[in-house]
Amino acid sequence: MPEAAPTDRPRSATRTEVEFATSGHTGAPVSWWHSTDQLTYEAGLVADLLVGEVDHVINFAPTRHLFGSLFGEVLPRARGIDVHQAWRHPVTDVPPLRPGARTLLVCLPSAWPLLRRLLPALGALPRVVALHSTAAVPEAAKDVVRALHGTGFTAQTLLGATETGAVAHRPVAPAGTDDGPWRLLPDVALVPEPGTRAAAGTPRLLHVISPRIGRRHDMSEPPVSWRTTDLVRRRGPREFDHLGRASRLVKANGVRVWLDEVEAALAGALPGLDVACVPVADGVRGEHYELYCAPGGPGAPAVEPPLVRRALARLLPGVPGPRAVHPVDRIPRSALGKVRVPELRPTAFGRTA
Repeated sequence: MPEAAPTDRPRSATRTEVEFATSGHTGAPVSWWHSTDQLTYEAGLVADLLVGEVDHVINFAPTRHLFGSLFGEVLPRARGIDVHQAWRHPVTDVPPLRPGARTLLVCLPSAWPLLRRLLPALGALPRVVALHSTAAVPEAAKDVVRALHGTGFTAQTLLGATETGAVAHRPVAPAGTDDGPWRLLPDVALVPEPGTRAAAGTPRLLHVISPRIGRRHDMSEPPVSWRTTDLVRRRGPREFDHLGRASRLVKANGVRVWLDEVEAALAGALPGLDVACVPVADGVRGEHYELYCAPGGPGAPAVEPPLVRRALARLLPGVPGPRAVHPVDRIPRSALGKVRVPELRPTAFGRTA
């Protein structure tokens, strides 16, 4: 689920809500409010369905995130479970696994390389459930699942958004195997689409009905349904394949980055630069992005990757920097100006930083 920042604030004498603001790192933040009843219900629903009874929670997700708040605060508080907030410590710090404790791991992509180093300790516990969300599942997670096959370890991933909360789930499959379809949570349904768009196998935006949809700051009540930017293909009434995002959005370790906004910011600040943002898979973070930069025209200065990185950090503070900056001689584009990505990567040359 996308990053969010909660602040308790009552909306009325009879209804208490918690504010979660989408990050706004590359756009204006948007506040969404979830009632405390919604949050408590969602944490319990997911726990009963996917987690079961646990004695200890290790939370790698900052509690300003909806995901981290739900399973690092709301669930432990509701059920009296001890919790270790691992996100407050350096990512390399080994969390305090308790011998004999049934353990819930609340994971971001960056947690999995650490867990891969703890395989013997995890395998010795009677039961471990790793709950993953916020971004694509990295290969490190699949390696952990494969290595701990036959022990008390299981891993589940959630699909959702700040606006909707969790809407679907599926197991994390071992490396080298297919993850399978997403399945809706019990209180969520797909909104029927008219005509041929409703046919199974037709790609469409994920449009769900749920009692846990939040209330946007300019709404008096939560909407009954919400259409996300996730592009899906239905397999049946309650299962679907996730095909990607219709918008040019990636989440680098859970932080939203709109690639169009990054390109526009750099183009405005560095007029002699032609730039293309390309989403990439990342073994640690699940997904990330890289920049391809070319001189904007005859006589334009050569591209200096450190200059590009400094400019981006100044223009969009808080946005994760690109995984790499590739100087290229040109950005191949179609007649309409769209980047021809298959032709782009072979053109990279010189220094990459």
